[in-house]
Amino acid sequence: MIVLRTGTRRLALALAVVATGTLSAQAAEVTLRAQTALQRNHDFTKIFMKHYIEPVNKAGKGSIRISYLGGPEINPSNRAAAALQRGNIDVLHSPAAYYVGTVPYGQGLMASSVSTVDVRKNGAMEILEKVWNAKLNAHILAWGERAAQFHIYMTVKPPLGKDGMPDLKGMKIRSTPAYRALLTSLGATIVATPPTEVYTALQRGLVQGFGWPNNGLKAIGVHELVKFRIDPPFYHLANLVLINLDKWKSLTQAQRDLLDKYGPLYEAGSDTEIAGFAKADEEAFFKAGGQAFKLNASAARKYLAIANSAMWNNMKKGLSPEELAAIRPKLLQD
Repeated sequence: MIVLRTGTRRLALALAVVATGTLSAQAAEVTLRAQTALQRNHDFTKIFMKHYIEPVNKAGKGSIRISYLGGPEINPSNRAAAALQRGNIDVLHSPAAYYVGTVPYGQGLMASSVSTVDVRKNGAMEILEKVWNAKLNAHILAWGERAAQFHIYMTVKPPLGKDGMPDLKGMKIRSTPAYRALLTSLGATIVATPPTEVYTALQRGLVQGFGWPNNGLKAIGVHELVKFRIDPPFYHLANLVLINLDKWKSLTQAQRDLLDKYGPLYEAGSDTEIAGFAKADEEAFFKAGGQAFKLNASAARKYLAIANSAMWNNMKKGLSPEELAAIRPKLLQD
């Protein structure tokens, strides 16, 4: 048997305490598994990583970190929200349009005419939070890339009706549920394809156009395939950063505060980035021979009115009159 002297015993005890403390600190750091619904090289994904994941990981070192797993290769874009709901992933960055069947409010976000700053000030975020909690088992961390707007891009020149509106009868247009109502009202036949297959669908002539934000065209290579962009733009992007509610509740208050702190900072940074990406995409589109197909003033007003009314009318299918009345004035300033 080995007998340690008093001084030696004290040293051994001190080393044990240090080792235990180190292990405890390491064990206390929580790793959150994150996915984006869009590709790893997409502009929106880059913005999310730069303005949210990287700052959180830097500030949360030793306490919490976000591990980015990848994009649709982890879970298909239209199934990523369900994976978050089940807890298969912890954090999701995704357009709300990809899961409006589960959370109809997602469509209202796209028709919103108020800034994310106002959404946080006027009480809209609290209402949205309760809905996402109940319907998707998720807490909302941020609403990013709102500055991005949508266009319909075409491989052929859009024909016009007598009223100056695009007449898309007989044309197959790729869409998400978010702007399906607008395209249907213009007579288009809707085709649902994942974002990763848009290029192939255009290249093979399976569709003659698609709806898309004014960012990300170059990232997926379609800026060289489409020839016309219908103006004016409509809607605003609603990319939400969500965390599984059960995981959220398991975090310490300090960890939750850190994640929430960087939400508004990411929102502001993303809007600044969007302006730069939109300009670069537009330049690439025009350089490749693309043209802006501008509707006249009367048709433009009608076009936007159809887009907004179609969005809100569609929401009535998934929301009670009370729910719609509560959220509409906070998101839409008529």
